Amino acid sequence: MNDAQWYPGTMARAVDGLKKDLPLVDLVVELIDARAPVSSRNPELKDIIGKKNRLILLHKADRGERAINSRWLLHFKEQALPAMLTSVQIPGTVSSFLEYLKTQGRRLRSSRFKRPLRLVIVGIPNVGKSTLLNYLVGRAAARTGDRPGVTRGRQWVRLLAGVELLDTPGILPPLLSPEAVFPLAAIGALPPERIDRQQSALSLLRYYAERGMTSRLTAHYGEGVEGAPVEMLEQIGKERGCLLPGGKIDLERAAALLLAEYQAGRLGKLSLELPPKIEGEGS
Repeated sequence: MNDAQWYPGTMARAVDGLKKDLPLVDLVVELIDARAPVSSRNPELKDIIGKKNRLILLHKADRGERAINSRWLLHFKEQALPAMLTSVQIPGTVSSFLEYLKTQGRRLRSSRFKRPLRLVIVGIPNVGKSTLLNYLVGRAAARTGDRPGVTRGRQWVRLLAGVELLDTPGILPPLLSPEAVFPLAAIGALPPERIDRQQSALSLLRYYAERGMTSRLTAHYGEGVEGAPVEMLEQIGKERGCLLPGGKIDLERAAALLLAEYQAGRLGKLSLELPPKIEGEGS
């Protein structure tokens, strides 16, 4: 992905579809990955949404660092953007989201509208929309999968009394900045065939080192995981049996393994993007 572009026709159609769907809904829920709140947002959504009511969900919050998650919430509050943390691994966060929807539904029905609150959840591919939806309704109401963009159709889903949700495919920006490619590759938001997995894995290992968190890698892979990023990747491959004929380490397999385990949260909590300094914060 040297030109950092990834915007196939299916996603362009998703943007057009969202524009057509917006008149049907009262609330737009923007789902982003708590580990990369900047890169996992679609910069076009602000203009597409317009004046619609919006709520930002920092999803997969169990995989981001707690203190940094809290700072991101403060950042969005400063921007006058309602935001909440969610994770299907932390049921209380989902309950808080449902309570928010109930409150919004009551406000709608107390106004001149007497119909259910209608919302849409939007976000980039593989940010967890279908998994969250399935958790909310307690059944496989939408297809889920590990590959970006697995949700292809649209369907209305009754979340609870007085609240209906329109599920839509994920969308990505038409142009990704070079800075966004690594976070998106690391969280699994880009198709594997469109990224350099070894470079993404090395960037992730380098980031662990920069944040002083390599102990999390040694705890998972063994004490030998140290040194320069390429040496760490080689040791991970050795520890996990990623070998080619002749005993040479298969760095591609090792990279895929590292990325998959980070994406699944098996390497501990690690946020890839830090929020701007909050006003009044100490240096």
